[in-house]
Amino acid sequence: MNELWLTIVDASWRIYPAVAVALLGVALTARGLWFGAAGSPGLLRQGRDAFAWIRGFQIAVAGLALVGIAAAWIWRQPWLLVVALGVLGEELFETSRILTALTAGRHRAKAAANR
Repeated sequence: MNELWLTIVDASWRIYPAVAVALLGVALTARGLWFGAAGSPGLLRQGRDAFAWIRGFQIAVAGLALVGIAAAWIWRQPWLLVVALGVLGEELFETSRILTALTAGRHRAKAAANR
């Protein structure tokens, strides 16, 4: 297992898949900031829809974390990988909890309106 890890991290060809991961991260960041998700505008163009704002933020943070993971791979910096994965995990957890609360609030509001 250690040999496989060293092969992936120290490989001379590591730049190519790392650039692909970085480009995917840039695309996700652009989608979260400008284009949005599920037909709603992105974070920078968002009005007052909290659900769409949090979803755009979640996508943008995931993209930035992928850029950080790619940079850690290219520069062989394990601390940067740990920071990028930590930020990714924490922000996805936190924003998922917020989205769950917003969804539950919408369902409660609809149920109260139907009474």
